[in-house]
Amino acid sequence: MKAFFKKNQIRFDGTKEIETKIKNQTDNVISRRFKILIVSVIVFGLIILIRLFMTQIKQEEYYKTKLAQYNTDVFTADTFRGNIYDRNLKRLAYNKNVNCATYYAVKGIKKEEIDVMIHFLIDNIKIDISKVSQRDKKDYLIMKDPDFTDSLVSNEERKRYADDENSDDIIYELKLNRITDKILSDKLSDFDIKYYKLYYTITNCNVGSTVLIEGLSIKEASLIGENSSLLRGIRVTNDWQRDYDFDDHFKDVLGRVTTKKQGLPANLKDKLLALDYNNDSRVGVSGIEAEYETLLTGDDATYKVEYDVNGNPNVSIVSDGSQGQNLRLTIDWDLQKALSDAIEQELKSHTGYANRFNNHIFVTLMDPNNGDIIAMAGKRRGSDGKIYDYASGNYLYAMEMGSTVKGGTIYMAFKNNVIKKGTVYHDAPIKIAGTPRKKSWKNLGNVNEIQALAQSSNVYMFQIAMKLGGGKYEYDKPLSIDMGAFDVLREAYGELGLGVRTGLDVPNEELGYRGDNPSGGNLLDFAIGQYDSYTTIQLAQYVSTIANGGKRIQPHLFLESFTEDEDNNYISLYQHKIKILDDVSYYQTAFEQIQKGFRECILTGTGRTVNGSYQPAGKTGTAQRIDYATNKDYPNHLFVGYAPYDKPVISVACATERQASDSGESCKPLAKKAFQKYFEKYGVKSD
Repeated sequence: MKAFFKKNQIRFDGTKEIETKIKNQTDNVISRRFKILIVSVIVFGLIILIRLFMTQIKQEEYYKTKLAQYNTDVFTADTFRGNIYDRNLKRLAYNKNVNCATYYAVKGIKKEEIDVMIHFLIDNIKIDISKVSQRDKKDYLIMKDPDFTDSLVSNEERKRYADDENSDDIIYELKLNRITDKILSDKLSDFDIKYYKLYYTITNCNVGSTVLIEGLSIKEASLIGENSSLLRGIRVTNDWQRDYDFDDHFKDVLGRVTTKKQGLPANLKDKLLALDYNNDSRVGVSGIEAEYETLLTGDDATYKVEYDVNGNPNVSIVSDGSQGQNLRLTIDWDLQKALSDAIEQELKSHTGYANRFNNHIFVTLMDPNNGDIIAMAGKRRGSDGKIYDYASGNYLYAMEMGSTVKGGTIYMAFKNNVIKKGTVYHDAPIKIAGTPRKKSWKNLGNVNEIQALAQSSNVYMFQIAMKLGGGKYEYDKPLSIDMGAFDVLREAYGELGLGVRTGLDVPNEELGYRGDNPSGGNLLDFAIGQYDSYTTIQLAQYVSTIANGGKRIQPHLFLESFTEDEDNNYISLYQHKIKILDDVSYYQTAFEQIQKGFRECILTGTGRTVNGSYQPAGKTGTAQRIDYATNKDYPNHLFVGYAPYDKPVISVACATERQASDSGESCKPLAKKAFQKYFEKYGVKSD
């Protein structure tokens, strides 16, 4: 039995054996991981070497280009605007060359260096601060003395707005509101204004360029050039400013262009930026400059600014851009100037207490066949007694136009079968209950439509208005009318040009006041031009519609745009096209009778002093304007006309505000002068 149960030797592992075993296992793991690590390092090293090779050799040009782009800025700048000329190519607006100190953004420039540059400029260059606004000065004070301006806002206020997402803006606005003019004068010197004006401009230019100073003298420009190493990024550049050949004459019509420092107007900024304008682009903001901005503005020039290792900019031109198109206007400057001077003399001759209300006179000359505005002159007397050019008042200032609108009343009457050719009414005073007597300037007896216009019969127009409104007139009795008559009369006036916008090519045009108190008495006043108010340009369009027999033509100042080639040859680009806004010429009888009445007004009626060899037709007007303090009438005086009466080439509209009748009225002599000057120049000899 013992042979079958052989005992195997039992081996026990002690602590030493176990440690040895564990060590051997650990060594094996470390050895394997080390090998993997070595292989990985070699692989990654090879990848890096390959990438480095690709970067240095294969993609060298790509990274050079990227580096150049990082160190290069490309920006655009507006070029010269087109000039503006009169119809005979007399220049009215142009670009004046000016030397400027322009700052090109320096990369990494320190505040200390900016400070040195600004002090140098203030010490050596004339810095104009006359146009720095109070708002800008407040910004400068906040930059100069933040501790003081912070103290203007209490801790309680800061806590109140702390959670508002616009907290910083609100606090800033509170500071601005609490900085008074006295604080500014006490805490901000002229030096401070100059300093922070320049500092603000420089620190806000991170790319591209900005104009620091305009209008450098030759000496100042030389001084900046000689100190270019001190004035890093500042270069003398040749730029332009918009200027006008005849100072303020007609300038309110020509308009205004922003300066480079003003840049884009806030109300148009988003729109213009979307059209690729820059923030500092010069842009027309009023008048012709604004209306024809797209033609006048040029194609921007493109510049490249490359930076060296020290961040200094080197500027080079990429493309020159091109100048904007020139504009040729319909205005004849000789006539414009002559009428403007004549208006000024009229205002100067009507002074003193008796003419204290006579502060505006306007005259418009228009070609009734195509809408050309040949002259548009106006003046206003300021509260200081000085006389200022106000040509734009022809389309921005409305007044009651009195009897000049009676041609419109006759037109309405024919159109609506209120009268027919040769209708006679008896001109004698009428009286409506509760109102003063209404009458003509004298009792005219029986008159037809031609005589009514020639002698300016109010009563004839009253009779038309009463019949239109379905009223039954009895002396000193109430007058009941259909109030729809106001709309009928207003519509007829509008078809000729009164009480509607004429379409003149300017950004804004006044419509005039529309009476809002319909009554029988007011309808009668409406029919003689003493209810609604109109502008002088509306009056010109109205008389031109009568002159040409019923076509309401859009008046315009733009004649054409043009450029010049290298040999100074004139190249026409865009021309104005005649636009007929309304055509009621099929009321032929109405216009024939109105034209006869206007001609008779000049021959035998109230407009005789305007007559001349140019054979005009026309209509005088007076609109009552009572001074209730003295119960005295200071009426508007007016005149409309055209010549020659049988083949009109020019129409005239004149409006004089509240001129004392006993001092002599201005419109008839001004209209006569307008006719004389026009025909002296364009072929018909005047008296």
